[in-house]
Amino acid sequence: MDCKTATLVYQTENHLEKIREIFPEAWQFLEAQAFAYVQGKAHDFDSAVKALVGKTNFKFRMVHRDDQDQLTKDLGELLGDITSRLLLEKHFSEVVGQRVFFSTICCSSHLTTDHELSLEEVLPLQRAAVKLQLTN
Repeated sequence: MDCKTATLVYQTENHLEKIREIFPEAWQFLEAQAFAYVQGKAHDFDSAVKALVGKTNFKFRMVHRDDQDQLTKDLGELLGDITSRLLLEKHFSEVVGQRVFFSTICCSSHLTTDHELSLEEVLPLQRAAVKLQLTN
């Protein structure tokens, strides 16, 4: 998050409301992804990654985004800033009634998981996502 935006967000009393105000499309996207993750909604990219990776001992859902899209850039800003990422994870976990973790991965993909992934867990997902990008 750039300094100007961070100042706007963190010098208010309600940080989440300011994030929602500044990034309304990203807010809606994260909410939709949290519900889709909890409800187990299918997604083509996610299904393809899972087919390449095979069975894991954790739940995840991955969707691919256009890397030139403003929403993708906003998600990178929000999820790349640890404070906003933690605020958003806490909020949407409460909204959906289950713990969710958000990350960016691969070539501007969005990853929702049931816990914060270790390198050993995320590396196969990364490799599968990159492989899929080479075939498209």
